[in-house]
Amino acid sequence: MPHPELLRDTLREVLYGPVGLRGLFSEPGQGLLHAAHAFTAAQARAPQPGQSPQPARPSVAARVMTLRQTLQLTAATLADPHALLGDPTDPRTWAPADDAAWRAELVALAGAGQALYDALYRPLSAEGLREAHGAVVQAAREAAVLRFIRDTLPAG
Repeated sequence: MPHPELLRDTLREVLYGPVGLRGLFSEPGQGLLHAAHAFTAAQARAPQPGQSPQPARPSVAARVMTLRQTLQLTAATLADPHALLGDPTDPRTWAPADDAAWRAELVALAGAGQALYDALYRPLSAEGLREAHGAVVQAAREAAVLRFIRDTLPAG
């Protein structure tokens, strides 16, 4: 299987979960988008505690926005190596003000994933393949982190 096709299949699994019984990164229906949609706006805003003496970890909202920006920029640079990130928002300081803002970020995340998927149909240089691999691996890691955070949330 050529690299771009393998990357597209991997990205599809990371975003939506595997088609079969089990995948490399998750189980059916447990992809990145499912994991991100499991959080309410209030949960997404909440800072994640760090372990002493480390500071707090990024909030779910910051993680989602950072990944969305990474996917968008990767898709843009695969089309134009001189592309710039179109969203100047700093994920470290952004938090969804309400449920509508959180839903809009989740829709933007899905759109960024689709943009990268579409960009993987372009002829890619070796550097472009490395960039795409990096973005897909980062998405897989963040999906796992979001599932872990979701699974360790206190009940209620």
